[in-house]
Amino acid sequence: MGLIHQLDILSAAVEAGGAPTTASVLASHESSFWCTDHQRAAPALNVLPLVSGTLISGLSWQPDIPLAAQEPSGDVHLPAGSRPKLQSDFLSTAEEELNKITTQLDQVTTKFQEKQEHCSQLEGHLKEYKEKHLSLEQKTEELEGHIKKLEADTLEVKVSKEQALQDLQQQRQLNTDLEFRVTELTKQLEVEKEIVSSTKLDLQKKSEALENIKQMLTKQEEEKTILKKEIENLSQDAKMQHKELNNKVQTAVAELQKVKMEKEALMAELSAAKEKLSKVSDSLKNSKSEFEKENQKGKAAILDLEKTCKELKHQFQVQMESTLKDQNELKKSLEKEKETSHQLKLELSSMQGQVIQAQDNLKQKEKEEQQLQGNINELKQLTEQRKKQIEALQGEVKIAVLQKTELENKLQQQLTQASRELATEKEKMSTLQNTYEKSQENLKQLQSDLYGKESELLATRQDLKSVEEKLSLAQEDLISNRNQIGNQNKLIQELKTAKATLEQDATKKEQQLKEQSAALQNIQKEKSLKEKELASEKSKSAEIEEIKCRQEKEIAKLSEELKSHKQESIKELTNLKDAKQLLIQQKLELQGTIDSLKAILEQEKKNQQMLKEQLKKEEDELKKEFIEKEAKLHSEIKEKEVGMKKHEENEAKLTMQITALNENLGTVKKEWQSSQRRVSELEKQTDDLRGEIAVLEATVQNNQDERRALLERCLKGEGEIEKLQNKVLEVQRKLDNTTAAVQELGRENQSLQIKHTQALNRKWAEDNEVQNCMACGKSFSVTVRRHHCRHCGNIFCAECSAKNALTPSSKKPVRVCDACFNDLQG
Repeated sequence: MGLIHQLDILSAAVEAGGAPTTASVLASHESSFWCTDHQRAAPALNVLPLVSGTLISGLSWQPDIPLAAQEPSGDVHLPAGSRPKLQSDFLSTAEEELNKITTQLDQVTTKFQEKQEHCSQLEGHLKEYKEKHLSLEQKTEELEGHIKKLEADTLEVKVSKEQALQDLQQQRQLNTDLEFRVTELTKQLEVEKEIVSSTKLDLQKKSEALENIKQMLTKQEEEKTILKKEIENLSQDAKMQHKELNNKVQTAVAELQKVKMEKEALMAELSAAKEKLSKVSDSLKNSKSEFEKENQKGKAAILDLEKTCKELKHQFQVQMESTLKDQNELKKSLEKEKETSHQLKLELSSMQGQVIQAQDNLKQKEKEEQQLQGNINELKQLTEQRKKQIEALQGEVKIAVLQKTELENKLQQQLTQASRELATEKEKMSTLQNTYEKSQENLKQLQSDLYGKESELLATRQDLKSVEEKLSLAQEDLISNRNQIGNQNKLIQELKTAKATLEQDATKKEQQLKEQSAALQNIQKEKSLKEKELASEKSKSAEIEEIKCRQEKEIAKLSEELKSHKQESIKELTNLKDAKQLLIQQKLELQGTIDSLKAILEQEKKNQQMLKEQLKKEEDELKKEFIEKEAKLHSEIKEKEVGMKKHEENEAKLTMQITALNENLGTVKKEWQSSQRRVSELEKQTDDLRGEIAVLEATVQNNQDERRALLERCLKGEGEIEKLQNKVLEVQRKLDNTTAAVQELGRENQSLQIKHTQALNRKWAEDNEVQNCMACGKSFSVTVRRHHCRHCGNIFCAECSAKNALTPSSKKPVRVCDACFNDLQG
C-alpha cells in the first residue's frame, strides 16, 4: 500500500507537468512508514533511491544529487524520456509487492478463519456448559426440596417412634410393678395362711390345757373361797396397770409400722428417681453419640470439598498457563495481522455487530450467573441455619445436663432430709424403748407381788373366758378373711389375663416399631445416596463455574484487544481521510491496479460468505444437540416425578401406620388407666385387710404371750446386762491398750519430726567453705581429698565416707558418711 501511495503522488505530479515537491514526497514516505510495521519497512526503503535524484523545472533529470543536499523549497522535474522506464520499474516492484501482500493475506485469512473457528468452538462449549449448569442447578434444587421433605418425614417418624417407645417403656414398668405387687400379695396370703394354721394349733393346745385347769380349779374352789375378795381387789389393780402397758405397747408398734411404711415409700421414690436419671443419662449419651457422628460426617464432607477445591485450583493454574501461552501466540499473530487491518475494515464492521451481539449474550449470561450465585448464597444460608440448629441442639443437651445435675442435687437434699427424719425416728424409738424398759421393771415388781399370793387362779379363769370370747371372734374374722381372699384370688386371675393381653399388644407394637425402623433405615440410605449425588453435582457445578470464569476472562481480554484495534483503526481512518483528499486526483491512473485488488477483495468476500454459511450450519447442529438434550432432561424430570409420586405414596402409608399406632396407643392408655384404677382399689382392699389382720394378730399374741414374753424378757435382760458388763470390761482394756499405743505413736512422731527437720536443714556444702573433715577434723590437701555425703551433703575425708548405702533419692548404693550409714541401716 505504501508503494501505491508513492506511485499515485509521482504519477499525479508527472501528468500535471510539474515537479512534485519534497514535502509531498516526504508526506508520502511518512504515510508509508505510518502504515507499515516491521515487515513493511523494506519496501518503503526501496523507494528512497528513486527520489535521490532531483526533478528540474524543464523535466530534466539530474541523477547524482543526494536527497540530503536538496532544499525544501526547490522544484524537481523529470525528463520526458525517463517516464516510461520509471513506470515500468514501478509496475514491476508493485506487482512483486502485490504478490507478497496476497500471500500474506492468504496466511492472515487462514489464521483468521482458524481463530473464528476456535471462538465458535469456545462459544459452543460455553453454551453447553451453561446449559449443563442450569440443568444441574435445577436438579440440585429438586433434590434439596426432596431432601427437606425426607428430613421432615424422618423427624416426624423419629418423634412418633420415641413416643411409642416411651409409652412401651411406661407400660413395661407398670407391668413389672403389677407383677411385683401380685407376688407380694401372694406371699402375704401364704404367710397369713401359715399364721392362721399355727394359731389354730395353738388354740387347740390351749383349749386342752384349759380343760385340765378347769378340773383342777373345781377341786380348789372350795378351799379358796375365803381369799376371793382380797385377790379380786389385787387382780383389778393389776389389770388396770396391764391395760395401760398394753395400750402403750400398741401405740409404739403402730408408730413403728408407720415409720417403716414411710421409709419404704421414700426408698421407692428414690429408686424411681434413680431409674429416671439413668434413662435420661442414657438418652443424653445416645443423642451425644448421634451428634458426634453427624459432626464427623460433616467434617469428612468438608475435607472432601477441600480436596476437590485444591484439585480444581491445580487444574485452574494449568489452564491459566495454557491460556497465557495462547495469549502470547495471539499477541504475536495480532502483531502480524496489524499489517492487513486496512484491508479488513469492512469485515471488522460486520464483526463489530457480531461482537455487540456476543456482548449482549455475555450480559445475559452474567445475569444468569448472578442468579446462580444468589442460589449458591441461599444454599450457604441453609447450611448456616443447619449449623445453628446443631448449636441449638447442643445447647439443649447442655440444659438437659444441667437439669440432671439439679435433679441429682434435689435428690441428695431429699436423702439428707430422709436421713435426718430417720435419726429423729431413731431417737423416738430410743425414748420408747426406755419407757418400755421402765414398764418391764414395774411388771417385775407386780409379778413378785403376785407370785407370793394365790390370786392367779381367779385371774386365769377370767383370762380363759376372755380368750374363749376372742377365739370365737377370731374364727368369725377368719371366715370373713377367707371369703375376701377368694375374691382377691379371682381379681388376681383377672389381672393376669389382662396382663397377658397387654403383653401380646406390646409384642405386636414392638414388631410394628421394628418394621418402621427398617423403613427408616432404608429412607436414610436413600438420603445418603442422594446427598452423595448432590455433592458430586455441586463439584461439577463448581468446575463449570471455574471454566466459565476463565472463558469470561479470555473474552474480556479479547474485547480489550478489539477495543485497542478499534481505536487504532479509527486513527488510521482519520489519517486515511486526510490522505484521500490529497490522493483523489492521483487515483485515476491506477484504476487498473485497483480493479485487480477489487477482484481479490470480491474473492475474499466470497470466502467470508462461505465461512458464514459454515457457521450457520454449525449453529444448526448445536441447536439440534440442544433440542436432544432438552428431550433427555424432560425424560429425566418425568422419571424424577414418578419417583416423587412413589415417595409420596410411601409417606401416605407411613402416615396411615402412624395414625393406627396412635389409635392403638389411645386404647392402651385407656386400658392402662382402668388397670390402674383396679390396682388402686385392690391396694385399698389389701390395706384394709392388712390392718384388720394386724389388729387380730396383735390381740391374739398379746392375750397368749403376755406372761411368757415378760418372763423371757426379764431373763434376757439379765443376760444382756451381764454381757454388757463383760463388753465394758473388754472395751476398757482396749482403751488402755489404744492409749498406750497412741503415746508410743506420739513419741515416734516426735522423733520423725526431728529427723524431718534435720533432713530439711541439710544442704550441699561448698568446697570453699569447708577446710577440715566434719567428722575427724583432718585438714584437706592434695593427698587428703574432699568427699560429699550423698545423704546429708556434708564434706568428709575418704576414711569417714568409705561406706555405701541406698538412699531414697537413688536406686544404687551411694557414698555416705558413718552417721548417715547408721541412720539408714537403723
